[in-house]
Amino acid sequence: MEMLKKQGNYIIDGGQAGKSRLNVLAEVLYPYTRALLEAEGLLPGMHLLDVGCGGGNVAMMTASIVGPKGSVTAIDFDSEIIALDQQDAMATGTNNIDFHAVSAYDIDYNNEFDIVYSRFLLSHLQDPIKVLKKMVQSVQPGGKIIVEDIHFSGHFCYPACNAFDDYVAYFTEAARNNGHDAEIGARLPGLFKAAGIENIRFDVIQPTFNTGKGKWMAYLTLDKIKNTLMEQGIATEESIAKMLLELERFTNDDSTIISLPRIFRVWGTKISKTID
Repeated sequence: MEMLKKQGNYIIDGGQAGKSRLNVLAEVLYPYTRALLEAEGLLPGMHLLDVGCGGGNVAMMTASIVGPKGSVTAIDFDSEIIALDQQDAMATGTNNIDFHAVSAYDIDYNNEFDIVYSRFLLSHLQDPIKVLKKMVQSVQPGGKIIVEDIHFSGHFCYPACNAFDDYVAYFTEAARNNGHDAEIGARLPGLFKAAGIENIRFDVIQPTFNTGKGKWMAYLTLDKIKNTLMEQGIATEESIAKMLLELERFTNDDSTIISLPRIFRVWGTKISKTID
């Protein structure tokens, strides 16, 4: 089987296949993320940096909020996804987003944005505090840093499903093998403090479904990490195919329940001087 190319050591397939999954996830989380950003002060005319923008969905949403007098800068390491995001922006006539194919480790903005945001990025990095400090550097003094990220073992389903349990274990193991932390959510307030961020607050959400697109996120994610699972020797193509079949049957049953990972949403304010 030909493996899809993944940049760096990101465990989830990127490119068009990855964007399709991200579009579903973004649709599910749209009301939650929009409400958070607006509650934390995102207004017309502001300038926002979206670090690890993925499918560009949050960038598009925030561009509509900040309007023509504001702007969104969106960066992601996956150049194929960035090209697809640019196509989406052009198709909708959205012209206040600047997309850049660049690693989060390499951003070098200084005091430029009102809000710096990331979703499900830091859990996929070997050095998340380095990127968080880059985010602090990028925002203006008094500006907001807002992060949403996972506590993956917080996933649950009902009733028990072996394929779902294996999926959660395999994702966490694959992330750990690459030096990532799929449990980073609970660490985020401490990381914010270490990065010199003030007025730190957080909440936790966990959308849960018996039907609909959100319920399919476990299946879609398992399908998009299967190449990594095989490359790392965690599972075989045959065993993954059996898992996908079992999880598909479980997901199709509207008497069952599947949650997203537990999601920590953490925000705070930049102090006047960044921490080295």
